[in-house]
Parts: sequence; C-alpha cells; structure tokens
Amino acid sequence: MLLPNLVAGAVLGALEISIIVSCTAMIFSGPLSDFLPQGVGIILFGALILSLVVAALSSFEPSIAVPQDVPMAILAVITTTITKEMVGHAPPSIIFLTVVATMIITTMITGAAFWLMGHFKLGGLVRFIPYPVVGGFLSGTGWFLILGGVGVMANGPPSLALLQPELLIRWLPGIIFGALLYILLRRYSHYLLMPGIMLGGFILFYMIYYLSAGSIGSAVSENWLLGPFPQEGLFNFWTIQAFAQADWSFIFKHIINLSTIIIVSTISLLLNASGLEISSGSDIDLNYELKTTGLANLLAGFGGSPVGFHSLSSSMLARRLGAKDRLGGLTFSAMVAFAIFFGATALAVLPKMIAGGLLIFLGLSFLIEFVYDTWHKLSKPEYLLIWLILIIIATVGILEGVAVGILVATILFVLNYSRINVIHHAVTGANYQSHVMRPRLYQQLLRQRGDMLYILKLQGFIFFGTANSLVANVRDRLEDPDLVRLQYLLLDFQLVTGIDSSAALSFSKLKQLVENQGISLVFAGLSPKIQTQLEREVYKNESDDDLRIFPDLDQGVAWCEDKLINVFSEVGLAAKPKTILQLIEESLSTPGEEQDWLRMITPDTKVRPSSSTSRMLKYLKYIETTKGDCFIEEGDKIQGLYFIEDGQFTSIPSLRDPEGKLRVTLEAGTVFGEIGYYTEQRAIATLICSRPGKLLYLSCENMKRMETEDPELAIAFHRIVAANLGNKLALSSNTILALRD
Repeated sequence: MLLPNLVAGAVLGALEISIIVSCTAMIFSGPLSDFLPQGVGIILFGALILSLVVAALSSFEPSIAVPQDVPMAILAVITTTITKEMVGHAPPSIIFLTVVATMIITTMITGAAFWLMGHFKLGGLVRFIPYPVVGGFLSGTGWFLILGGVGVMANGPPSLALLQPELLIRWLPGIIFGALLYILLRRYSHYLLMPGIMLGGFILFYMIYYLSAGSIGSAVSENWLLGPFPQEGLFNFWTIQAFAQADWSFIFKHIINLSTIIIVSTISLLLNASGLEISSGSDIDLNYELKTTGLANLLAGFGGSPVGFHSLSSSMLARRLGAKDRLGGLTFSAMVAFAIFFGATALAVLPKMIAGGLLIFLGLSFLIEFVYDTWHKLSKPEYLLIWLILIIIATVGILEGVAVGILVATILFVLNYSRINVIHHAVTGANYQSHVMRPRLYQQLLRQRGDMLYILKLQGFIFFGTANSLVANVRDRLEDPDLVRLQYLLLDFQLVTGIDSSAALSFSKLKQLVENQGISLVFAGLSPKIQTQLEREVYKNESDDDLRIFPDLDQGVAWCEDKLINVFSEVGLAAKPKTILQLIEESLSTPGEEQDWLRMITPDTKVRPSSSTSRMLKYLKYIETTKGDCFIEEGDKIQGLYFIEDGQFTSIPSLRDPEGKLRVTLEAGTVFGEIGYYTEQRAIATLICSRPGKLLYLSCENMKRMETEDPELAIAFHRIVAANLGNKLALSSNTILALRD
C-alpha cells in the first residue's frame, strides 16, 4: 500500500500545485502582479494546512483538500474591484495587504460557519438549494474563470484591445490549450492524461519560444512566465501586517459580496462530500466533515489562505491511483510543503499560457456542464433560469445573479406546486364508509344516498394557490346539476403538513360558500397548529352547528352517517334493522307471514314465537351486557358467533394498533366472529361493550348440533352469514376502487 499512496500523492501534488498557482495569478494580477510570489506562498501555505488537517481527520481517508477554484474565482472578482478602487489612493503594498486581509477574514468567517453548521447538524440544508440556482451560479463562476485565465495570459483585464495581433498571440494559444485539455479529458479518463498534456504543453511552449526568439532567457523579461520568484522560499507570515495596515473601509464596502463566498463554499463543500460518498460507496458524515473542514479553514485562514475544502476530482483520482488511506493525502501535503520552501524556481518557469489554459479548462468545465449538458436534464423554465443567472452575473454581479435566481426559482416552485392537486382523494359516503359496522339495511341506504356526503382527503402544504383550487373544486361540485344536493362536506387534514394565512382565509370563504347552501362543514385530522390557525379565521363560534371538528376521518364520517340515517328515519325512508331471527324467519317462512321477531325474543313477551324462531332459539344463548364487558380478546380461539341485538360494541386490534386508529364500532344488527369461525383463525381484535345492550351467542358446539339436528335451519343460517360477509367484501372493494381512482 505504500507505493500507490506515494505515487498518488506525488501526481496530485504536481497537478494541484499548477492549478493553485494559476488561480493565484488570477487574484494577484494587474497592479498586484508584482506580489504574485507572495500570493503563491500564501495560498500554497493554505493548501498545506488544509490538506494536512483533512487528511488526518476526514472520515473519507483518501481525501485531498485544497483552496477551491470557485471561491477563488469569486474572490478574484471582488479583489479586482477593491484593487481598482484603491489604485491612486494607496500604495501597492497597502493594496496587497488589504487583499490579504480580505482573504483572511473571509476564510476564517467561512471556517467558523462550517464548524457551527456541523455542530448544529445542519449539513442537510444543502438539499434545499434549487439545482438551477447552483447551476447558474457555477456557470457564472466558469465565465469568471475564463476571463481570469485570459487576464493572466494577457497581463491585464480582458478588453477589445486584446484583439491586437501582438496581444492575441499571448492568450489565444492558452485558450486553445484549455479547450483541447477539456475535449481530451471529456472523451478519455486515464489518470495520466492530464499530467501528460500539461507536460507536453510545457515542452511545446519552450520549443516554439526557442525557435522563434533564439533564446529562453528573455521569456522572463517579456512576461511569458509566472516568475521570477524569490529564491529563499515563497511563504511569509503577513497576517499581523495585513490586520494593522489594510484599509478596512474597502473591505467592509464589499462585505455583502464576500458573504456570497460563505454561502457558495458551504454548498460546494456539501455537494463535494455527497459526491465522494456516492462515487466511493463510503459512508460520510456531512456534519463531521463540516466541523473538520471548518477547523482547517480557521487555521489556514489565519495564514491568509482563501477558502478550501475537499476536492471531489482529486480525492477520487487519488482513490483510482491506489490511495486507500491517509498516507496519500499526507504525501500530497509533503509535495506542497516542498513547493513552498524549495520549489520557487520550478514554479517560476511555468508559462502563463499553461497557467491561463488551466483556468480556461476549469471555466469550460463549469460552463459546458451547466449550460450545455443540462439541456436535456432540466425543464425549459429551469434551463432558462441558468442562462438568466449567468447573464446577470456576467453583466451586473454575483450577488445580484444569485438573488434573482433564488427569486425566480421560488416563483417557479410556487407555480409548479400550485399545479399539484391538493386533493389526495375525493370520495362520497356511497363508496367510503366509516369503521362503524352497521346493519345491511343501513349500509345499503348509505350506498344509495351517500352522495349527500362529499369527502375530500387533502395533502401537502396548503397555501393560496392550492387553497383556491380546493374552493373551485367544491364550487364545481355544488353547481353540478347532475349530482345530488350535498348535505355534508368533510375535509380530512391527516396528510396536510401545514397551511399559510392566505389558505386559512380561503377556508373561511369555503365555509361561507357551503353555509349559504345549508351544508354542514366537517374538519377531521387537524394538527394542533392547523386547528389553531383555522380557529382564528373559520371556527370562531364554538356553538356553530354548521361546522364540526373530529380527531380523525373515521369519527367524522361516522357522525355524518348517523346524521344521514337519522334524517332518513325521520321521513320514513329507513326502518329498524332486522335481527338474525328475523332474517332466519324470512329465509324459512312463507310470504305474508307475520314477522315482528324483535318482540318475540323479548323475555317478557306474550307473543307466541313462530316455529322458526323457536327452532333457532334452541341453539342461541341470550346475554345481557354492561359497559366494559369483554367477550373476545385478541389472539383467543374463536368459540362462537355474537349477534348484536341492541347496544354498541367496539372491536380493538390492540397489539397491531396501540393508538386505536383501527378500532371498529359494531351496532345492532351486526355479527362478530364469523371470519375467525369459518377460517379457524384466532381473534384479530378484542370485543368490548361500549354501550349496554344484549347479544345472542351461538357456540361452535351448538352450530355443529344445529347442522346435525336441523340441516334446513343451518343452511338458512349459513346463507345469511355468507351474505353478511359478501356485503362487507363489497363495501371494502368499493372503498378501494374509490381511493384508487
């Protein structure tokens, strides 16, 4: 493992040092070009600290951390502006120290922000940044990298004057070199390709220059090289001088723009760390990496370094070269240290064409990735947003471009989210019934007349856009002449995450709309926060009979069903449910025979039971019930069937539903235990009396005795129970189909 780590560290050291020197030349250019050696030393020192700390502490052991090109590109734009503003007002040395102080303060604040975000476990916030905003910003960064590369090669800011032939020769070959480097690396992925192209470009430059000038010695005096650099070493500690002599007024003037570096660096760090996690298949703690990188930036920033963090490309390249542990990163650090203290001569002979070409390569990478490659990946509005941000950044400024991008992205999000149907399901009482097990007569009645109840199961976060669509849906339902007139509107908020103030006002309008037509409004599944919001705007009067609130959908539907049944009973549309004895008699009796069976089974009845009733009562046991009586416990073996004649009973699957959301209420005219009886399964719920009443109990032994002694009666009984089971199955099927649609 030793040799692969050493090779990976050496190759990446040479590569990253060249890129660092190129980015440094972008910052220390123009009036600050004389301070390029000092700038190179400062930033290489930062690379040394960053790589050492991250290599020693990162959870991804082959990590390579360096000052990053994106923050350096932003920093170059800001420091170039500061330099232009200070020229003529301060000597070059003060301008240099002001730029150094700018880098120090930016990096240390960013490092503190990293550490605090990691400490408070905010690493997941990066996922809330819209991708088009990130893409637009990075494409703008690519634009600045290209301009910076041209500036490095032309020894000044880009302008139309660079089109003159004597200047064109200085930067056009570098653009060709950067473009060729990008094309080859996009097509081929061998790890030695980039170092080989750079070495080839280096040799080709000196060959052409020698053939055209006849000597290499004049390359320095004619500004074709980055040197000369001081021979005694590159790094000096400038922090104390920078803090003491910098003109802080120019720094504070751009403090808002500098804050962009903090935001972008945080996003880039988390994206790089996530990319490492995905590419390597490793488990990386984003919050831990934030704290580690925050510490590294605090230390590196004290020496003047720009912001740095994990390099996704270098870290993965180190892994491909065979680096599996921290030794690769430590070898890289050793290469950087050698360059700081002993490599000034080697760095000084790097042609500006090669340095500028590397910046062109980086800029093209960002531009093509986010402007060209996203054409087929994003929707057209999102793709146009990237272009909008790029144009604003290039013509106005970075902060303005990002601000406009976030604003437009927010508007697009609101428009797209408003198109999402806030109604998860729309059903009626005809195809969705509560967990109250009612007699077949009532269930048939609800299926026939249940369209008077309209149930809307809502979802997501409700704001003005989605709330208006909800009101429009209800209005369309009320105005549809082909549908029965509504009596109840039930809104289920179980899947709603929240509402805003405008949505609360929309619900107030909805209440007025239904009240005007005599419709009762029912709310179910409200969270405490949503209920508080609605109470301020909608539920102002607790005695308001036109609005009801229930803890869950089932209780709300059950209340509406009770109201519908009562209304139908009052006008004579519903009769009292038939008991098991009545149903048996109907199955066995001749048409027209008296069937008032409920009175016949009353203990003190003076009416002589019919032969059918007498036959059935031989096998049934009469049970008086009181509230709280338990007849079957979950997990028990089914010993018989219970027919509810009066009262109310509750079926609770306690083990599978500790919160009681699956409890079922059984009323007169229903049966319990038939599924377990026929399938020989143990009880799936506990049966408890919730309102005193009476039961008829048929034990398994008596059922077998009836099958032997009175087969005709047994057949009638089984047919009735089978019809009851079929009715339950039909009800469940209708509900499933309604929810699926």
